[in-house]
Amino acid sequence: MGDIVRHRAISASPAPTFRLRALAAAVLVPGIAVTLMAGGITTAQAASPAGTQGICNGVVNQLAHRGTVQENLLKAATKRNADAIAALAAQKATLQSQADAFNSQILALNATIKQTDDEIAALDGQLATAQANLDSLTSQQTATQGQIDTANAALASLQAQQADVTAKLAPLQDQLAFAQAASADLTSQASSTQSALDAKNAEVAIANAVLATLQRAADDAELTVAAKQAQIDVAGGQLANLRTAAQVAADNVATAQAAVDSAQVELTRLQGTATTAQARLDAQVQAVADAKADLAAKQKTAADAAAAVDAKKAQIAQAQTELAALRATAQQAADALAGKNAQITQAQTDLAALQASAQKASDAVAANTKAIADAQASITSLQSQLTAAQQAVTAKQADLAAAQNTLASQQQQKSQLQNDIAAQQAIIDSYPTTSQAKKKLAAQAQLATDQTQLTQVNNQITATNGQIAALQGNLTALQANVTTLNAQLLSAQQTSSALQQQAAPLQSALASANDAVTAKQADLAGLQGQLPGLQSAADAANAAMTSKQTELAGLQTDLGPLQNTAAAAQAAVDSQAANVQNLVNALPALMENRDAAVAEVQVQQGVLTQRQADLAAANDALKAAEQAVTAKQAEIQGLRDQLPALQSAVDAANGAVASKQSDLALLNAASDALVAHLKDLNAQIATAEQNVLGLQTQVAPLLSQLDGLNQLVSDTEKQLAALQQQSVTLDTQVTAAAATLRDIQAQKGNKQKEIAAQKAVLANLQSQLASVQAQISSIDGTITNGGCLVPGA
Repeated sequence: MGDIVRHRAISASPAPTFRLRALAAAVLVPGIAVTLMAGGITTAQAASPAGTQGICNGVVNQLAHRGTVQENLLKAATKRNADAIAALAAQKATLQSQADAFNSQILALNATIKQTDDEIAALDGQLATAQANLDSLTSQQTATQGQIDTANAALASLQAQQADVTAKLAPLQDQLAFAQAASADLTSQASSTQSALDAKNAEVAIANAVLATLQRAADDAELTVAAKQAQIDVAGGQLANLRTAAQVAADNVATAQAAVDSAQVELTRLQGTATTAQARLDAQVQAVADAKADLAAKQKTAADAAAAVDAKKAQIAQAQTELAALRATAQQAADALAGKNAQITQAQTDLAALQASAQKASDAVAANTKAIADAQASITSLQSQLTAAQQAVTAKQADLAAAQNTLASQQQQKSQLQNDIAAQQAIIDSYPTTSQAKKKLAAQAQLATDQTQLTQVNNQITATNGQIAALQGNLTALQANVTTLNAQLLSAQQTSSALQQQAAPLQSALASANDAVTAKQADLAGLQGQLPGLQSAADAANAAMTSKQTELAGLQTDLGPLQNTAAAAQAAVDSQAANVQNLVNALPALMENRDAAVAEVQVQQGVLTQRQADLAAANDALKAAEQAVTAKQAEIQGLRDQLPALQSAVDAANGAVASKQSDLALLNAASDALVAHLKDLNAQIATAEQNVLGLQTQVAPLLSQLDGLNQLVSDTEKQLAALQQQSVTLDTQVTAAAATLRDIQAQKGNKQKEIAAQKAVLANLQSQLASVQAQISSIDGTITNGGCLVPGA
């Protein structure tokens, strides 16, 4: 077999040759790439035409040394591999048909599995619903039975209570009827006695009315006398109060006159204080004005002294600026001189380095020439080793192809036996287990024979697979050796090409190094010629700087006296300003004193006015008090004159009241006897009614309890009947729900078995599809590379 060239895709360029998109190794690999398909799919092989080795070597050598390949050489390599490409295309079409069939089957299985999954999910939902329904019904059934038991127990208890209450109620009702009759008789007797008492009470009421009238007349007469005496007592008290008020009014007049005199004296004193405060304030205002005038004069003197200092400082600043410029000029001259010396030193250092570089470049040219010769010798040796390795790979690939053909045949035989076994098993399954039909017995015999043969074929397949695995291991090792040799050859070729490409740059670098040495020597001579002029410029700059420093020292000497004069003037200003501020600070206190004195005068004037008004009011009150005392004395004498006639009327009224009270005592005695008899009857009636009430109290709860028990017994019987009907209904629903749950569980189990079988078939199809796609990918890579297989694909 010929060799195969592995390279990257080549794109056309406007030039007559093709240029690779990226530098890639052109690796020579022998033989045909072999890809096995799981389950026994046949191996895809493409033999490269004989005689391509020289062409591939030419492509590799040109690519390694030039970076491009001649177009006619590429066309020749493609033409010689055309038959291999056509065979691979046909094989790819066959494999693609198999892949399409597998894809169709996988899609169909996926749809079936999806549908089955959906059905299982729906069954899960139905199962959960059915289980929940069954649990709910079972819980309701248990609860209902509990309620039935409770209702039966409650009904029995209520019926026992009903009988007990009925037994207690009968004797109490008889006692109640007797007590009610006795109470009615006593009530009749009490009614007669009450009529006699009412008549006697009417007579007593008339006598009480007359007595009340007489008593009111006597009371009114006594009240009139008492009222008149009270008026006399009140008038006496009022007279005493009026006399006291008159004395107080006289005292108030004396007090008000004294207050008026005191307020007049205090007003005169405060007016004098206000006049004194105003005089002090006027004197302080004049002192402030005089101090401010003196301060203005001193401030002008201080401003003139400060202006003289500022002018001198401006002269010094100008001199300092000029001195800084002269220093900068001197420094620049010194820096230029130092820089030029540094350039000369650097040029001398650079010259030594350039001379060393020139020697190093000469040595590199000699070493590169020797390395190129060594690389060429290594390439020749590696090409010889690669030829031997390719021949070994070709032989091993032939052995592997034979083993794979044997395996394909064995797998086909196995598939036929499996189909036959499935057919025989289907025949056997179509008959009952106990059947002895001839067709079933023949199928069983054939099944045993096929299974024996299948075991033998499986053993043969296992052995062949072991042989193929061993051959593939050997082939892999041989191909790895070829790959290693190809890599070593490519590396040697690249090294040789790189060395050849380095020769011209190294020679050019040597010439450049010699030229740089000559140029640096000329630069050094020019720098040394510039030194005298730079030294003269530095000396002149230093002299100018010394002169300006002397001028600056004189200006700074003149500045001291001027600053002393300005400081003294400013001190005088500060002192006078403090004096002015002190005078100004004293003004508010003086103004406050003046304002306080004026305010006190105004307040005292108001006090005097109020005291004069109080004196007038006190005189008026004294006159009114004296007049009231005289009037009250006349009123008391008139009241005393009315007392004798009023006392006579009181005595006559009291006599009439005593007579009527004697008559009333006789009537009250008769009434009290009737009341005592009525009281005795009422006591007997109360006892009878209490007896009736006690019996009613006992009967009423029992009747109420009996009514309640009757209603509870009726309600409990209705509730029990409803619960029993509900229990019957729940029994029917539980039976139906359990049947539904079992049916759904059976359906889900069948669906799960179906989906497990479908997934097993799907996994087998996917495995076969992956194997076919791997072969197609390998063939596509081979076709893309001009009919040359890619190693390791």
